[in-house]
Amino acid sequence: MENREPSPDGPVLVLAPFGRDAGVVCSALRDVGIHALQQSSLSELVANLNDAAAAVIAEEALVHEHRGTLAHWIANQPPWSDFPFVLLTLRTGQNGAALTKLIELLGHVTVLERPLAATSLKSAVLAAIRSRRRQRQAEHYLLQLKQLADTLERRVEERTQQLLEANKRLRDEIVERERTEVALRQAQKMEAIGQLTGGIAHDFNNLLMAIIGNLELIARRVEDERIQRYVRNAMHGAQRGAKLVGQLLAFSRKQHLTPEPVDVNELVGTVAEMLSRTLGASIRVDVVTQKDLWPALVDSTQLELMLLNLAINARDAMPQGGLLTIETSILHGVPEDLRTDLKAGEYVCIAVKDTGTGMPPDVLARAFDPFFTTKEPGKGTGLGLSQVYGFARQSGGTAKIESEVGRGTVVRILLPKSTEAVVGSDDRQPDTPGAGAREHILVVDDDASVLETTRSMLDDLGYQAIAADTLDMALTAMSDQPIDLAIVDLAMPGLSGLDVGRELQRRKPGLPVVYCSGYPDLIEETSKRLDGGTLLSKPFSSRDLSIKLEATLRSKVNHYPA
Repeated sequence: MENREPSPDGPVLVLAPFGRDAGVVCSALRDVGIHALQQSSLSELVANLNDAAAAVIAEEALVHEHRGTLAHWIANQPPWSDFPFVLLTLRTGQNGAALTKLIELLGHVTVLERPLAATSLKSAVLAAIRSRRRQRQAEHYLLQLKQLADTLERRVEERTQQLLEANKRLRDEIVERERTEVALRQAQKMEAIGQLTGGIAHDFNNLLMAIIGNLELIARRVEDERIQRYVRNAMHGAQRGAKLVGQLLAFSRKQHLTPEPVDVNELVGTVAEMLSRTLGASIRVDVVTQKDLWPALVDSTQLELMLLNLAINARDAMPQGGLLTIETSILHGVPEDLRTDLKAGEYVCIAVKDTGTGMPPDVLARAFDPFFTTKEPGKGTGLGLSQVYGFARQSGGTAKIESEVGRGTVVRILLPKSTEAVVGSDDRQPDTPGAGAREHILVVDDDASVLETTRSMLDDLGYQAIAADTLDMALTAMSDQPIDLAIVDLAMPGLSGLDVGRELQRRKPGLPVVYCSGYPDLIEETSKRLDGGTLLSKPFSSRDLSIKLEATLRSKVNHYPA
């Protein structure tokens, strides 16, 4: 038994300096496959705790030796660590106060009275090992999150520095230019941003695809409410990451908006509730809504982002705290000063007001200019307000600013009134994805994590998923079994995903193919060459995937009857 391979969790340290207790405990643990390691002294045990899975300590080992080193080690554990101990006590009836002190010293401890029952000992040690294993998993997850955060922060800093340098050069060049030349330079700046952000969008979207997909899979398999809460928090963070990528891309090109009738009062209330929890206690958030407000025709997700954007600007303008008010109203006609921006008609107005420092006239005149910012280097890119203005204009409305030094700022977003009613939540697609009918779905993607995630999502939805990371593997799979539909990544190495899909359709005429990608430019380019209904942008959820597959398979049935 002495030659047993060490456990990947680390050994269980056993310290019982008197009698035969140490040998008996080690023998009992080894009988159930636990790697037990006898310790000769308390100092030796403390030196080995970092690599151990648990420790079994006899009470007398702590009574007769100085415990300061052990107390120092326990007190200085990292945040994820709560090392498990099993304490063997003597049933004397006179050790109550001393035992209490030992329990307080060890913290995460299971107390067993001697004489020991082998079953109790083994059960307590196995529970301690499981506890330490979960702690190590938490350490691993925290390390991964830190690495991801460090990588993101480094890349953002690099991109920000490049943008600042490019911005300075461009500003120097346009000082002497006419207004038409200024507009041209601004367009060139936006193109530069598109190149920078587009270069990282695919990697981030693939990363978010794997995170969101696996979180959904975990959520369906875990019933523990505490873990469900962790999953929801992580999902919220991943979805915010996906929105962040969309925001970065919005700076450099027109967004793909999906306008629909939106209950603006309801959306504003949701945003205000979120802001009241996140802006800090020094800033009060008030909402003033107009009764019977018309629905607005707008992309609700992007509108929410714009309001959050404006709220962050307002917070920065109120460093000592203040009042942030979001107000809705109806505009029956176009004011004279906005007739060059707006068509005649009726509009919904959302005003974001702050009691901050305000803007002097020269700053106010340039507030919507891309890259213009009064913040310190590294604190802002000057793109936030220009994004708000661009969104409002693309939505068929406009934005305007009113500000005065010392009296705060008001930003108004004017959006076209919708002639249709808001779609109720009961009329929307259900949150729960539909179930497949065991159709064979071929997934072709060169990213291993995305491939495995998509395959698992398909299996969870009731389809039979076949994974392939190259065209050759896909063709082999097709020759071995019937394929009802293929999902192909557009950014395949060597051969484009579009060519892969066409080769699959050449081998099996009429095969429906859904193309997906994390490259926004590639999605846009492909949509011009294909029916947009066959495209799916990463990251996508199980619900997105289910809806797309159901629609595509129904289309196949309608167009290719058996």
